[in-house]
Amino acid sequence: MRARRLIAFALALLTGAGIASAHDHWLSADQLNLAPGDKLTLHLQLGEDLQSPQEQLLVSKDVERFELLHGNVVDNLFEQGHDGGKPLWSQAPDFEGEFLAVMTRGRQQIELERQQFISELAEEQVSGITPTSRPMQRLRYWRFLKLLGRIGGDEEGSLHHRFIGQQLELVLIQNPVLLKPGDEEIVQLYLETKPLPNQVVFALHRDGDKFTRLMSTTDARGVARFRLNEPGVWVVRTVYLRACKKCGDADWEGFWSDYTFELGP
Repeated sequence: MRARRLIAFALALLTGAGIASAHDHWLSADQLNLAPGDKLTLHLQLGEDLQSPQEQLLVSKDVERFELLHGNVVDNLFEQGHDGGKPLWSQAPDFEGEFLAVMTRGRQQIELERQQFISELAEEQVSGITPTSRPMQRLRYWRFLKLLGRIGGDEEGSLHHRFIGQQLELVLIQNPVLLKPGDEEIVQLYLETKPLPNQVVFALHRDGDKFTRLMSTTDARGVARFRLNEPGVWVVRTVYLRACKKCGDADWEGFWSDYTFELGP
């Protein structure tokens, strides 16, 4: 399911600006493959089709988890970040090898006009959702973001396919650093620790004015496959929506998952 138009309408409702251009969130870095001693600078981006990203502030009250994983170490970046500022974090790490930046953005609440909600579901190819009879559809949602990179060294790491316990989580089966354009990247999607089948997943890439968007649907094991023909940074993402049972303030709950990585060195 494409999240962009749902997010755009949500932003429009919150700002009173009417239906504006669609947006998505993802983690980015000035560099994803660094030499030892280089500074790692992390950003939270808001944009459409990975174009003209607008850097977002680190607001601790909206973030439940912000960590940097390397080896078997988990660094809490809340303790080192810039609350209320940007970039999210910028330091020269004292380790080498693969790293994984992780962010969980906490619960947000929005309302969508019923017909708009129906139109978005159709465009995003979401099945199995029947809107309530309410004129406004109440939605609460969370975002789960990942970014993979490496510092020096040429040894293959394992963080790319490590499950870290996000409620909706994408993992990479192959290490993208070892792939070249034209190779296949296999991803696996989990919902609450279980493989999620029949879920649409997108892979996004931008090189200047050239934008690539690939789509795949997970199989019974939650596996989706993409043939990545372009070098550089990719964002794989998906959003899952379900009825919010016994929720007094919401009809639906949604989970966004975005995973940023770089193909090749």
